[in-house]
Order: sequence, then structure tokens, then C-alpha cells
Amino acid sequence: MSKRQFRSQASSSRAASGVVFGGFGSSSNGSTLSYLTEPPNLSSINDANVVVGFKNLSKKDGTTKSKALEDLRTYVQGHPFEEGGGPEEAILEAWVKFYPRLSIDNSRRVRELSHHLLYEIMKAARKRMEKHLPKIVGSWLAGTYDRDRIVAKAAVDGVKSFMITEERLLLFWKRCQAQILNYAQEAINETPQTLSDERTLSADDVQAKYFRVVGSSISLIVNLLVKLDKEDIMKQQHKYEEFLGDNKKLWALAACEDAFVRRTADQLLVVCLDKQHDIIESDLEIVSQAFISEALKVTQTSSAFQLLQALEKLTFDFPHAWTSAYQGKKSPLSRLRHFVEKGSQGGPPDYWQALQSLLSRLPGGILPTDVEASLEFLKSFRDGIGHREEPKRNATQGWSTYFEVVRLYVGNLVDSTARDRLLQESVFPVFGHYLHPTTENHKWFIGNNYEALVKAFMVCASFQDPSLQQSFGTEWNRLGEDFISRILTSLPEQSKDYQKSQSSVATEGHRWFALLSKTLEKDSSSTISQFLILPSNMIISSALKAVVNRNGKPYSAAATVESALRLSPKLMFISPAALEMIKAFLEAHLAKLILSASSSYLVSMLNILRSIPDQQSFTEDVWQATVDGLLPLPNGIEKLKAVTALISNNAVSALCQADAELQDYLLDTLTRAVLGDSEAWPLFEAVTTFNSLSGTAEEKLVDQALQHLDAGDIGLESALSALELISNKNPDVLRRGNTTHVTLITKLLAITEISDTGFATRADYLKAMLQKTTFGDNNHGQSPILHVIQENLEVASPQSLSIDTLIEQAKPALDEALNREQVVAIFPNPDRWSEALLPLSEQSPSPALAVMRPFAGAVFAANKPSTERAPRKASRDINGYSVALRMAMYTSKLAPYKNFQLLPLETQIELLYLLLITAELACDQIDLAEDNKLFGSHSNPEALTDVRDFFSDSQLCISAIVLDATSSKSSLASSAIDGLASKFFVVTSSATPTAFYAAKALSRFLPKLEELKGWHEATTEQWLADLGILKASTSNGLGAVAVLIGLQDYLSTSKLVSNLCNRLISDVAGASAQADTTPGLLILLNSCLAIYDEGDLPVAQNRIVFAVKQILSWTPNLATTDSQLASEACRALQVLLPAMKEVYGSYWETSLAFCISVWNATEGDLTPQSIPMVGMALKLFTKLRSLTEANDDLEDALALSNVQISQSLIRLLKLQRSKDTLSLNYVDDLLSRNVSKIPVDQIKDLSDFYPLVASDFRTIQSAAFDVLNKALPATQQQLSLDVLLEKTDARLPEELLSLLLDAPVFSNYPDDILVDFPTSVRGYLLSWHLVYDAYSSASYKVRSDYSDVLKSENYIEPLLEFVFDALGHSTAHAINLDKAHIDAQMIRSYDMWQAADSESNERNMQWLLVNLYYQCLKYTPNLAKTWWVDCKSKQTRIAAESWTDKFFSPLVIADIMDDVMKWAEEQEPPADDEKELIVKVSKKSREILAGYEVDDMMMQMMIRLPTTYPLEGVKVVGVNRVAVNEKKWASWMMVTQGVITFSHGNITDGLATFRRNVTGALKGQTECAICYSIISSDRKMPDKRCQTCKNLFHASCLFKWFASSNQSTCPLCRNPFNYGVSRGARS
Repeated sequence: MSKRQFRSQASSSRAASGVVFGGFGSSSNGSTLSYLTEPPNLSSINDANVVVGFKNLSKKDGTTKSKALEDLRTYVQGHPFEEGGGPEEAILEAWVKFYPRLSIDNSRRVRELSHHLLYEIMKAARKRMEKHLPKIVGSWLAGTYDRDRIVAKAAVDGVKSFMITEERLLLFWKRCQAQILNYAQEAINETPQTLSDERTLSADDVQAKYFRVVGSSISLIVNLLVKLDKEDIMKQQHKYEEFLGDNKKLWALAACEDAFVRRTADQLLVVCLDKQHDIIESDLEIVSQAFISEALKVTQTSSAFQLLQALEKLTFDFPHAWTSAYQGKKSPLSRLRHFVEKGSQGGPPDYWQALQSLLSRLPGGILPTDVEASLEFLKSFRDGIGHREEPKRNATQGWSTYFEVVRLYVGNLVDSTARDRLLQESVFPVFGHYLHPTTENHKWFIGNNYEALVKAFMVCASFQDPSLQQSFGTEWNRLGEDFISRILTSLPEQSKDYQKSQSSVATEGHRWFALLSKTLEKDSSSTISQFLILPSNMIISSALKAVVNRNGKPYSAAATVESALRLSPKLMFISPAALEMIKAFLEAHLAKLILSASSSYLVSMLNILRSIPDQQSFTEDVWQATVDGLLPLPNGIEKLKAVTALISNNAVSALCQADAELQDYLLDTLTRAVLGDSEAWPLFEAVTTFNSLSGTAEEKLVDQALQHLDAGDIGLESALSALELISNKNPDVLRRGNTTHVTLITKLLAITEISDTGFATRADYLKAMLQKTTFGDNNHGQSPILHVIQENLEVASPQSLSIDTLIEQAKPALDEALNREQVVAIFPNPDRWSEALLPLSEQSPSPALAVMRPFAGAVFAANKPSTERAPRKASRDINGYSVALRMAMYTSKLAPYKNFQLLPLETQIELLYLLLITAELACDQIDLAEDNKLFGSHSNPEALTDVRDFFSDSQLCISAIVLDATSSKSSLASSAIDGLASKFFVVTSSATPTAFYAAKALSRFLPKLEELKGWHEATTEQWLADLGILKASTSNGLGAVAVLIGLQDYLSTSKLVSNLCNRLISDVAGASAQADTTPGLLILLNSCLAIYDEGDLPVAQNRIVFAVKQILSWTPNLATTDSQLASEACRALQVLLPAMKEVYGSYWETSLAFCISVWNATEGDLTPQSIPMVGMALKLFTKLRSLTEANDDLEDALALSNVQISQSLIRLLKLQRSKDTLSLNYVDDLLSRNVSKIPVDQIKDLSDFYPLVASDFRTIQSAAFDVLNKALPATQQQLSLDVLLEKTDARLPEELLSLLLDAPVFSNYPDDILVDFPTSVRGYLLSWHLVYDAYSSASYKVRSDYSDVLKSENYIEPLLEFVFDALGHSTAHAINLDKAHIDAQMIRSYDMWQAADSESNERNMQWLLVNLYYQCLKYTPNLAKTWWVDCKSKQTRIAAESWTDKFFSPLVIADIMDDVMKWAEEQEPPADDEKELIVKVSKKSREILAGYEVDDMMMQMMIRLPTTYPLEGVKVVGVNRVAVNEKKWASWMMVTQGVITFSHGNITDGLATFRRNVTGALKGQTECAICYSIISSDRKMPDKRCQTCKNLFHASCLFKWFASSNQSTCPLCRNPFNYGVSRGARS
């Protein structure tokens, strides 16, 4: 049904408001539940879709019915009451006939949806549905008792939506009483066969449906009887009598298979006994038969408790139901005993209480009066309690009930002997098994169920019969004697079962006195206690004697006495004799037995005795005597345990501290614990827990622990544990002395830095416990934390705390600081910082910095100091950081804090100045890759990361302070910023190395200031004028450079700067290269020129031309006389020449000559002094080459100088380099880009480039590789021609092969090194790429020769091993190329420049490795296959195979198919007597079909490539044999496959061989008489003829024949074979 018809919904509240129920006077006729009921007539329904939906409700399949119900529900929702009054009447009439059967359907979903649909119909139809409701109300309400919760909820929700209050609901039940009774009667009359079609349902489904219907119908009656009062019930009494009266079928359900129905039947009986008493009385025999005779007989799982409740009520009302009304074959007691034997059958603990109640109400004559029957019933009772399915939670109630039943049965017996026997056989064994369990009495297992045991004891003790009391007393005396016997006969220490024997006896003692304690708690009167006191005293006495007589070895005896004291203190008051025995024993024997096996129990006895009133003095005397006797004994583990036990009590703390000898022993033992003695650790815990050490001893112990509180100390674990214990129990000990406190805090902070998170976490927690003192708590002295911070800032050593740790400690102190003094104590001392920084800031900066923009040549303005300080070795922390760097890192994190402004203004300025100077020094050290300056080594990646982060933090710190100064309008912050700028201008005026770094810092500082304050042209112009340094004759050149560089984004419109630029260009036009002022003039000019974009210089062109002419006049010898001036001249020309690009003249030729002279002036190494002018000359040349279209003179000059430029660039490429720095990288990058543009024909000798591929510098590698990558393919074409003409073997260049010898080994490269793609690995892999570059354009013969060379020296194996190790195959973590975004195009080709520019080093390496493996499979497939077959690692073989199959083989196969198609298309035209070889390719099936037409028939063979090609070889199979015999055909196939296999996988060569075999055979060519082929596997014709029989053979076939036959005779004529040598020659 289309759901589009069912859109709108009506409000349920509106629907409910219009419903009024009525018309309940009539009822429907006929069965509404049977499946045999005829379906309703649907012809009156107008909507065909609705008709289809109703028809589908008659289907057997539950899914179909569910779909139909959903469609009908959608339809009804689409026709609300507001739109036409809801669904049409015919739909309502049809629905009331379908609903009863649907509501009991076997499908849960169908039942649920039926209730939902009924609700929707009632909501939509409202009053029109009222007249139909009596027909379905029974089914509707029955649905609320569906055992499926979801279905029941659907029905309940529907009912409650209309009956919104309890009163309305009750009224509804009253008015529907007759219809409900009719429905229940109808349901109870149904059978499983009438409700379900047995032909389509299983027997289980049939029964389930029947019980569901019957159960819900009975629940309806129960609910009616419960809800309605007697007056309402009487209105329909005749229907109740009809339903309940004489209804054997109804009451028989109490014994049916369904638990829900059984429980419902039990509930019905209980309710009927209250509301329909007369009906039950009249049918008592039927009820008795059903509930006593039948129900007790069957299994009552989940309903046994309800059955007992019903029987209890029935017995109370009609006791004769067990006697006169009972008609069963077996006695009711037999039925009941059979029922009890099964236990509660899943019922609650109250089941046993209900059973006891029932038994107590049974009429006389039912319970047995003889002992045998009583014992039999009690045995069944115990079987029920111990039933395997009985819940454990029921045991206590079950046994308690059992003992009450025993009391009942004893009362029914008259004979004393019988009563005594009943107790002995039904109760006494419980005590025996509890105390001493054995396999013989396991059926009496009751566990430690003290409630039941006490109940049993009370029941036995409560009988007043003297004979029973005597019997009970005798039983306990026997149990006591048996126990004493086991104490005395416990196994000796030498026995292997000694421990087991002692534990057994000790456990029995614990049980004895635990039961005694529970019993006395219940009732301590003499009536009860008389049975236990005497045997208990005997046990205590015998146990003490056993301990003494056997020297404490039977510790179970001591444990028994300890249990008596601990568990039964009341015994000591009831029987003082027992207490005296124990006291006498301890006083006389404790000191002697303290080292025995009973020691722990004896000490426990002493401690327990101390808690008894008036025993304190006695126990102290005994304790002291024991300690005095123990300490002189030799040290050992037993003594240690004894001392630990003796001091483990708070009551003896004072005694311990007062005993000097004991203190010495404790301190000595605890010191051993701190040193790692695990045996002494329990004593340490006891001492700290029970405060057993004196103050002096505690201090000594703490000092001992501190000595081992170091990260590398073997005793760190023990020392930490010791201090943790002390801090938890008595933390004041750790804070008594300031020195101790500071030392402890320092060492704990150091431990928090180690990589072991366990130690670090523990140290951090311990520090937090100790760090209670804040500034407010310690006004009279410096905080220990601040002392630690200052000490670790001013002194650097491997033991120094990390900066992160110091910052973590300083932050809370800074937040809590209240005054200036406290803040000053937190920050570094500026004097100490300046002193630490001075040796570095006074060193002349490296000239190599002159190539780095934007400051570039300003480094030349820093004059070398007149006196060089002697280098001093700086102290460093474990990371290699100097004191100055540590202070700077620390300050960069704390200066942004608000409380930083509490520092004195001068201190703020000085700290910020030192911070920025340190940051510049750190930045230069990183750029220049220098060691042992601010930090130790540039090769430490973690240190480089930290220093880079510090530089970023320093800039963020300054930005935050500037922002705070501008946003908060803080005068103090503004003063600090202004003061910092003033200090920079003062320092830069000196032209020293320090001034250079100050200028760099100032250039970074000024843009932050302008960005936040805003650029105001007028005011800023005035500020620049007031500075007085932006002039050609300035005395503060570095300051002027800093302003021009720092504010260059703002100064392009400045008139002051424009004037300065014009003046400087004019001055340059008249300057001399020899003048001292010229370098400074050019430096300042270059800083000015950097402000303007190309073409925007505010200078007249004629001035520019004059300036250029003057600069070029210096150039002939400038590169050799003044490299610094040459560098700045090149830099100036980079801007000035483009500004005059349309001017013709010799300027261009001279400029190029200047560049060449600079490059040729550099000899040997590319040093820091030569790097600036070389780099600037390269940049100038790059700029000039970009201007070629603007000037013909420039084009001509470039053409004339082209060869010279190429030679000079190559010469630069070959120069030695000392180390990889940022400056050198800049120069090499320019160089490599220019070298890559050199025409290949201008490179005469490639041999000089091969070693450069193995260079340690990436850019040099790249340049050399790029040249070779372009040149090699061209050389291979010529080489292929030479090899063919000269008939020689080709070889790869020896220089290239030498690069393959030093193959990298994966295990030699840690992961953190390998991800950076080391240059050694890169050079090796690029060399292999060059090898395959040689393959790409070489002929087949040359390729084959190359492969033979690679195979002979086994070059491939190291490559592939590294590939698969680096890509994770050997460790089962192979790279997934899809996830790595390496597609087919990247697999096929590797772009070095793209990889270097846009990919990370790791991804660059992965790309190259993947490409090399692809090329290996493509060009050297046989070598790859050989490596794979011989690979020793199974894991690698499996991973490589699946990886190749997925990512590479499809590409390689596609390439091969393309090559084959190209070869087929380019075949030479066949001769007149030949035909063309027809080749067809199927890429999808990886097959190549080759055919040759013979007499209108096609001779065909097929080459199949496996999915893992080339790791698995091709297969050549014959498809259609024509004109040759089977043997020759098979030989051709074998030869073709052999050619492909042994010709390095060349399939086209195999096809050519097949074609030659075919054409040769058809032309009359003689085949080899051994292999029957014309072409052999080595692609040769038969050329060895027998001089006797004249047959031809392949040489390889003859060799095999001679080797296998062990003779050199012709295979056919058997004459000696002479290889066709003439007779004359032989003679």
C-alpha cells in the first residue's frame, strides 16, 4: 500500500476527549479466536489498497502481516477524525473481526502492531468505534497481560490513553465485566488445535499460543476479582459460576507445562478462596485433585512458591482438602515429600518459610508419627536444600526452616528414644561436618552459615527432656575430645604435610570459637552456654600444653587459643579460669617461644589480652620481658618477624621509643631496608605505621634515604617507598630542617624529569605532600622552592633540573607573590645572565650570515672586537644548554605573567633585552649549525626543537607584553616597552657584535610595536626624524638598518626614506671601492632598496644608471680583493639592474663577467667568507636571466658567456663544503637550480657528476642527479648503436656501479634518523634510479648486458632487502599505498624536485622506494624473482607477494601488454613466402595470444601472466597445433618459455622465437635432432653438423647429450662427433 496516502496525524488528546464508551449490553456469537473463523466480507471497503492490506492479514507469514498492519496504521493516521470523521465504517467492521486473532498471533511484532493500530482506529473513529468495542474489549485487555513486555506495553499504553485516571479505569473494568467473562470463557474453551493450524506451525508454537491465550484469560478473571468489590461481582455471579464451577480443565492448569499459566492458576485459587469461597468449597475434590495430587507431582519451576502460597491458603480454609476431599492414589505426604525434594525450583528464599507455614498447618494424621518416616521426609528436605539448581542465597532460610521442621517432628514423636535418634541422625551431623569436614559427611555441608548453625544449636538446646539434653551435651563433649585429639596428634615439623596439618587444626579451632561466639551473642544464659564452656576450656588447656611441650612447633594450637581470645571474649568473662590459664602461659613461656613457629599467634594473643580491662600493666611487663630476651639473640629472619609483630601495636609506641637498645636495632634494620633489603621492609612499614622511632632516629633515617634519592641510584625504589611511608604517617619529619627540606624538594624535582613515569609520578605526589609552605606561611625566610629555582638557574650541570620543571614550580609561586621582593626572587639575576651571555655576544658573527635576508650584509658592519676574549668552557645541563639559554627559556615562559610588572622597571627592561639578544644568538647558532655555544650540539634533534620553540616563545612573550602595554593602558608596561626600544638604539650605535644582535632584535621588535599601536604616517614620520639616524652620514648604521628592515612594510610611502634612498644612490655614484665608508654606504642602500617593489624605486633612472656604472667600475678585481664589498655590490645590482632593464649598453656583459669572476675567485672550499658573494652573484645571475626578453644586449651577453657560465657553475658544484648550514643551503639551492638549466650538450664528461650523487649535501645530490638523469638516456642510445656495431658487451659506468657497493643496512638506522631520509640512503637510492634511467632508453641487448652485470655482483639483493625493511614488510606492517596516497602515476615515476619541494623527507623516501621497486619489477624482473624465491624471511616473502599482487603487478603487466602491442604493430613486413604473426592482448585476463596462419588454419599459442608477475613466471601453453607433431609442438612451447625466462623476462623475445621456429620449420629449416626445434632456448639455430650422418644440432643440446651419455658420439649415428671440423684441419 502506498504510504503517500497516509500523511496527517491527529492529536491523541483531541481523540481521547470525544470518546464515550457504551453499548455493552450485547456480546458477539461464535468463536473470535479460532483460526477456523471465516474472514470478514471486505467488499464494502472503497479503498482497494486497504482491501489488499486486510487480505494480507489472513496470510500465514508474520512479516507479511506486520507490513500490512504498518500500511493500515499509516492509512488510519492519514484519515484523522478532523478530516471526514476518520476511517469508513466498513473498515471498522472488518477490523473488529481481525483484531482478536491478531492480538494472539505467534509473531510478537504482529501482536504489538495490532494494539498500536487499534489505538489509532479508536482515536480516529471516536464514538463510531464505541458500538464495536464490546466485541474486542476482552482481547484488548488480555493484551495487557501478554508475557512479552513490549506487546503488553503497547496494549497498556492504548488503554491508559483513554482511561487516564485510576477511577475511570476501574469504571471501565466494571462496565466490561460481562464481556471480559465471555472472552475468558471462550478462551478457556479453546484447544491448541482450534487456536492454531498444526499444518503450518510447529508443536512448540501451537502450545505457546494456547498457553498465552489461556494465561491472559485467567489473568483477566484474577484482575476482575481483585479490582471489583463483592456487590459488583454478584451482578455477574452466574458467569463466574459458569467459568469456575466444576471446571476440571481450568484447575488442571496448575500442573501444566507453562510456568506463567501455573502461577496464574495458583493466583486464581488464592483470590477465589477470598471472593468465591462457595464455588471452591463445592468443587473441593476437583481442587484437591488438581493442586495436591497433580500439581505437587509435576515440576513447578518458577511457580513452586506460588503453589505453596495457594496450598497454605487452601489448607487454612479447608484442611480436609488433604484428607476427606483428597482422592489421589498416593498419600498426600508422599506427594509433598516428592515436591520438597526438588527444592524451591527457582523460587525466592521465602519459599522455605512458606513451606514451614504449610507443614505447621497440615491437619493431624498427615505428618508422620514414627521416626523412620520422619527421617525419610527430613532427608528429602535436605536433598531439596542441597539440590544442584537451588540458589545459594536460599541456603540460610532453607536450613533455618529445616531445623524448625525438626523441632516440629520431634514434638510429634512420643518415645524419647525415637526423639533422641531423630536429633542424632538429622541434626548432630551438621555440627560434626562444620567443625571437621570429611568426605564421609560431605552431604551435611552447611558452610559458614552461622545463622543456621546457631538455629540448630538453639533448637537442640531448647528441649527440656533430660535425655535429649544429656545426649546433646555428650555430643559436644565428644566433638571437643576429637578436636583435642587432632591438636595433640598434628604432624611434626619434619613431615611434608606439616603445613597442611597445622592449617587444618587452626581452621577447626577458628570454627569452634566462631560458633561459640555467635551462640553466646544470641543467648549467653547458662541454659545455652553449659554445653560449650567445659569442652572449650578443655580445648584451651590442651592447646597451651601442646605449645609448651612441643616448643611452639604446633602453631595450630597457638592459633586455636588466639581464636578463643579474638572471637570469644565473652568466654573470658563467663569462665575466668580460661583467662588465667592464658595469662600464666604468656608470662612463663612467651619470651622462650617468641622465635618459634607460633610466634605471630602468641604476639597476637598478647595484643588481644591488652584490650581486656585491667590487663594493661600485665601485658606491658610481658612485652618488655619478651623484647629484652629477644634483642640479644642473633639476627635473622625469624627475629625480624618477631620484632615486627611485637611493635605492630599503637599501645607500645611509647615503650618502643623509650628502649634505646630497641631503637638501635630498628635504625640498623631500617637502613638495610632503604638500601633495598626486601626482608626488612615489613619492619619499616610497621615502624612508620605505629610510630616506633624516636625523633633522633627518624632524622637519621631520613638522611639515609636522601643519600639514595637520585635517578641513577640502585636504591631509588626503596628510598622513595621509605619517604612515602614517612610522609603519609609523619610528614613533619621531612620538614624539620630547612636544608633537609630543600634537598628533598630538589631531588624529587629531578626524579620527576626521568622517563620512568612510575618514579616521576610518585616523586610528584610526594613533593605535593611536602610542599605545604607558601609565601604566606614563610615570611621570615625564602621558600625552599625559590632557593631551588635560583640555584638551578645560575648553575648548569648534568644534575640540574630541567627548565620545564623549574617553570612548573615557579608559576604557582609567581601567582601567589605579594610583593616586589618575592617576584625578584623568582626571575633570573640580570647581572648573572649578562655575565653568562657576554662571551657569546662579543664574538664576531659569521660572515656566512650575509647571504641571509633580510639583514644580509649588515653583518659586515659589526666590527671585530679589539681584544678577543679567551674562550671559556661554558657549564651545561644534561641537554647541553648553557646558563644563558636556560635563563632565557625560563624567562620567555614567565615574563607574560601579570606579576612580571611588579619587578623594578630597570630589571624588566634588562630581562627583556637579554631575552631577545639570547634569542637572536640561538637563532644564528641553529642557522649556522654551530656547536658549544648557547647549546651543545646542533646534531641533537630534541635540542634543536626546544631551541626553535624557545625562539617562538620569546617573540610571543614580547608580543604579549606589547599588547598588554597598549590594551591595559598600563604606564608601567608602556615605560618598559619604551625603555626597551631606547636601550636597543643605544646599544646599536657602537657597531660591535653585540650591536649587530641588538639590531636584529630591534628589527623584529619594531613591527610588533607598530602593528599593535597602529601606523600613523604623520606621527611616525616625525618619530623617524627625531631619531636622527636615517641619513647617509648616520653614526648609528646598525640602528638605521634595523629601522628600515623592521618597518619596511610601512616605509614605502615615507618621504624621509625616499630622500634617503636618493641621497644614497647619488653618494654611491661618486664612491670609490677603496673608501672606508663605501661598505657602510652600500649596506644602508641595500636596506633602503629592500623596502620597494621592483619598478617602484623613487629614484630617477639616470641616477640609477650612474650608480650602476660606478659599481661595475669596481668589479674587475673586486672578488679577489674585497669579498664583502663584492657581496653587497651584487646585492645592490639585483635591484638596480632590473630598474634599468630597457637601457642598452655594456652593463649587462660586465655584470655577467662580474658574476663569473666571483665564482672563479673561490678556490678549494666554499668557506663562510666566500659564501655571501657567491650566493649574491648566483642571485644576481638568476635575476638577469629572468630579464632576457627586455633587453637584446642582455640576450647577446648571455649567449656569448653561456659556456663559461656553465663551466663556472659546474666548478662551484664540485667545491668542497664543510658543514650543512642554512646559508650554504641557500647558496646550493640557487646553484642547483641554475645547474639544472645547463644544456646537456655542454656537459662533456659525466664522470665528475657520479661522486656528487653520494654527496653529504642534499642540494648537491639533487643537482648531480638531475644532470645525470637528463644525460644518461641520450648516452644509452649511442651506446646501443656501438654495442650492436662492435658486437661487444655493454656495462654500466663503473662510477655508477661503485655507488651501489655501499648499500645501507636498515638495522643501522634508528627510526628517528631514517624518517629524515639520510643523505647516504638518498644517494644510494638515487644511484639506483640512475641505473634504471639507463635501462629506460637502452636496447634489449644493452639491457640484457646490464642485467648480467647486476646479477653477477648480486647488486639487487641489498636494494630489495632495504626496500622491504624500510617499508615495513619485514615486521608485518607494510605501508598501504592507498592510505599513503601514492597512486599509480607516483608508482611509475619519481619527480625529485617535486618530492624535495612539497613532500616530507619520510614521504620522499617512501615515494622513491616504491618507484624503485616498480622499476626493478619492470626492467629486471628475473633478478627480483630470484631475490624473492631466495628470501630467507617467510614474513617478508608473504608480505612482498601480497603487496606486489595488489599494487605493482597490475601496472607491470599493463606495461608489458602495451610493449607487446607496440612490438606487434612494428613487426617487419613478412617475406613473400611468410605470413605475419598475429598477436592479441587481453589485459583483463592477463593473456597474450599469438597465432600464425597455415593453410587457412591458425597455429596458436598463449602466454599467461600470473597475478603476482614477475614474482611468479609466465606460462606458455599451446592452444592450437597445426602442421607439426605433438613432440615438436611441445618443444616449441618449452623453448619459448625458456627464452622468456632466461632473457630477463622479455616476452617479445619469446614471441620472436616462436615466430622464427614456425617460419623456419615451414621454410624447410632443419630442426635440431635432439630438441626438434629450430630456435633453442638461447635463441640460436642448429649449427653443429655431424660429418657422418650430416644432421644438425644445437650446441647447447649437444652439450647436454654429451654430459648425460658420458660420451662424445652423435646421438643418431653414434660415430665420434667432431663439431664439423674439416678433415684437412684435423690432420
